[in-house]
Amino acid sequence: MNASENTADKVSSTAKGQRGRWFWPAVMLALATGVASVLLVNQIPPAPAAAIDAPATPRAMRLHPVELVTAQPQRIEDLVRVTGTIHPVQEAAIAAQVTGLAETVAVRPGDYVDAGQLLVEVGTTDLQLQLDQQRSTMASSIVQLRAAEATLARTRLLADQGLAAQTTLDAAQAEVDQLAATIATQQSQVALAEANLLRARVMAPFSGTVASRDIEPGQIVNPGTTMVSIVDLSAVRVEVVAALKHSARIAVGQPVRLVVQGLEGRSFTGIVDRVSPIAEAGTRSVKIFLNLDNPEGVLRGGMFVTGEIVVQEQDDVIALPANAIHTRDDASYVLAVVDGVLHERPIETGTAWPSTALVEARSGIAAGDVVVGTSLSGLADGVSVVIEGN
Repeated sequence: MNASENTADKVSSTAKGQRGRWFWPAVMLALATGVASVLLVNQIPPAPAAAIDAPATPRAMRLHPVELVTAQPQRIEDLVRVTGTIHPVQEAAIAAQVTGLAETVAVRPGDYVDAGQLLVEVGTTDLQLQLDQQRSTMASSIVQLRAAEATLARTRLLADQGLAAQTTLDAAQAEVDQLAATIATQQSQVALAEANLLRARVMAPFSGTVASRDIEPGQIVNPGTTMVSIVDLSAVRVEVVAALKHSARIAVGQPVRLVVQGLEGRSFTGIVDRVSPIAEAGTRSVKIFLNLDNPEGVLRGGMFVTGEIVVQEQDDVIALPANAIHTRDDASYVLAVVDGVLHERPIETGTAWPSTALVEARSGIAAGDVVVGTSLSGLADGVSVVIEGN
């Protein structure tokens, strides 16, 4: 055996000795670790059965403040919407009543006139001639009547003496009667000629504003020719329409609030004067007539208006949205919020206000109570709620 082989044997013997020295301590350490793990697991108590089997706590429902209503006394109005047009309370198209030349037209559009003020004057030359002729004819007839009456008196005297026949007496009487009838007719003709002379001066029938001037001086007019139009705007008449379904709630004397196109920012008040008994053909609406004062004169005929008729009103009413009121077995109730929990609270309802979708709560709710104001699934008595933002 050479030197290199002896060296290899020594190295191999040394390695085996080292492995034998560390093997048993490693085994003992592994056994100790396993025993400690078993003991530690056995010392952890088992989870209680109640903690495993208990149901999860239900989550509170979240409500937004807009879904809640705080009951407060308030003034409630039931309104009917209307639209319509303004008309003058009085208006007249002044027409000529005689034939003649318009010599004077004394007014222009926009002028204010008083009742009895001159508007137009028609030439009276021809009218005066007609009157003079009628008077002359009547005067001649009166002279003839007097002569006939004298003849009748003489004939009656002769007839009494037997000197005149009865037929002669009857003829004299007939002449007198005929002339009397003629004079009566002529008196009417004279009166008409006098009236025509007066009608040549056309006066304002009422105080108002000139709306139009339809003739000029020098123009020939005939009976029926429109010369001037006048409107009275001291008050106005408003014709509005409302849906037929609301007509039963509209009555004379109810107050009305109107907004006039072109006068935005201002509100006008009036009252219902008349209600049409029939619906407008094809529109299923009913016409309503209103009276409206116009002391400032800012309202004009033809202006468009929108507004509302107050058909019902009441003060200090506790009213809730119709959606907040629930019904079961013909009984009404609401869901009140008390300390974050919903409580079913019976109430007595009263007047319903269709235009506002509110219903009067006569009892069961007091001022300051908070109730759910809308219908949401999952809300019921005893449910916890959280108000967002609180």
